[in-house]
Amino acid sequence: MNARISAMMCLLCVLGLSDLTRAEDPYSQRVADPYAISPDPPTMSSGTLEPYISVMAGIAVPRSHDATFTDGSGASKGVSDVVENVDYQTKHSVGGNAGIWFPTRNKLLGFDLGVEITGFIWYADVACCVDNFNFDPVANKGTTNEGQGIYVGPNFLIRYPIAISESYPNGRWFPYVGIGVGAHQMAQRPGGRLGTGFFQAITESRDTTVAFMGVGGIKAHLFKYVALFAEAKYIHAHHSGLTSDRFGQSELNFVDFVQGVMTVNPYESTIDTIFAHAGISIHFDVKP
Repeated sequence: MNARISAMMCLLCVLGLSDLTRAEDPYSQRVADPYAISPDPPTMSSGTLEPYISVMAGIAVPRSHDATFTDGSGASKGVSDVVENVDYQTKHSVGGNAGIWFPTRNKLLGFDLGVEITGFIWYADVACCVDNFNFDPVANKGTTNEGQGIYVGPNFLIRYPIAISESYPNGRWFPYVGIGVGAHQMAQRPGGRLGTGFFQAITESRDTTVAFMGVGGIKAHLFKYVALFAEAKYIHAHHSGLTSDRFGQSELNFVDFVQGVMTVNPYESTIDTIFAHAGISIHFDVKP
């Protein structure tokens, strides 16, 4: 009996030593730490092309700028054609993007390069009543100037992965910055209770120009192919074909919820807007 017990104890010791040896082996499948197989941090040598698509929502915060009316309409009222510091309202914004990250970090000091196409809409109403912009202080009539902006364009991005590993997505946190240039369109109409009717969409007065964008944010992977992100954008564009019913004359055409001919005055102004967006991304692992 003692001999059997001794033999069993020896067998258990041998099995335990073998298991410990395999656990200490850096190439064992049981090793959970990806850094254990190499004394150096992982590089993107094992990385892949990383396409992604995203949806986002947030707010747009336009800066105030002067509006310069170009039709000389101020002369008929004895007022200046420049209305200073027009205040566009802070409102919601929604959009999406699609892009691709390239495996470049082992060649660019740990940074990845990427490119994306982004597009979003936002709303930039000017509430009634701004003297000589959408309100006649003498006649005491005016209207809200409803506005909608659309931006579409490419961004060129650079990111720095944090908490990287050899397995996809080769990181957990990804702060990034980028710049871009695209098309920015503003559509406007007299609106509000005394403005346009229900069936009059914001399509009559549109102006499109070149816009420049700066973007910065951070993305965090919740799962292997799903990530959340938050980012801030800044858009700069100068428009020469914006419109407003500066003396509230469209009010006379709004009867029984039916819009007649709107009265608008053209103006030019700079549109500088800060955006705060948050969203979700779906990523794809494209192996070479």
